[in-house]
Amino acid sequence: MKNMMWNYRHVAVLGLVALLAGCGGGGSPAAQCTADCLSGNVTDGSGNGVSGVYVTATNPSTGQTCSTSVGTTSIAGSYSLSASNCGGSTVIVSAPSGGGTVVNSCTVGQTCNINPGTTTSVAAYAGTWTANYSSSTAVGDSGSCSVVVKRDGTIDATANNCNSTQFGAFTLSGSVNAQGVFQGQTSSNVNVNATYRGTFNATNRSAVGTWTNTSGGGGGTWAATLQ
Repeated sequence: MKNMMWNYRHVAVLGLVALLAGCGGGGSPAAQCTADCLSGNVTDGSGNGVSGVYVTATNPSTGQTCSTSVGTTSIAGSYSLSASNCGGSTVIVSAPSGGGTVVNSCTVGQTCNINPGTTTSVAAYAGTWTANYSSSTAVGDSGSCSVVVKRDGTIDATANNCNSTQFGAFTLSGSVNAQGVFQGQTSSNVNVNATYRGTFNATNRSAVGTWTNTSGGGGGTWAATLQ
């Protein structure tokens, strides 16, 4: 009887260990989502899997984060997330890799790998960018701007929140190309007439450039970050 009881306990312990292993221990694959799923692998420049990081999804129309992966990436870099709250069939996904960020534009239901090579598309710059600009002179203009860059690289003129310390609110329009080169100009304020030039970097989620007052001379620099 004692031997029988020992056998039952031994089997129960082994069953518990197996159950725990199947629930995510010991290098198991990334957890899976159940609806409107995106899945793939996050890799670095050498093709190695990036493990232990969260993958986030952004709505390309609003620039807002709409989903996060179900757990962190596996040892091989695999991930899974649900895009149910992302407002459409296309989302922008991003993840940390090699000290920077890798990005891709993906269709819900399809495999979506994220690596340095996918970060070069125009859609990699989609999202809400917050910028500050300053003048090259002590008495020049300065201000801040929050804009949404859409998936096609254009700035959503209806989602601007830009303000000049000297002239008040204004609208910034323009676009960024696949190489990250940005060209834009102000509008909606007759006192602010400026052109903007710069370069966007999707890997470190930053942008820098210069601006020039086309009506009264002067200008300066600006810098932005992707939220």
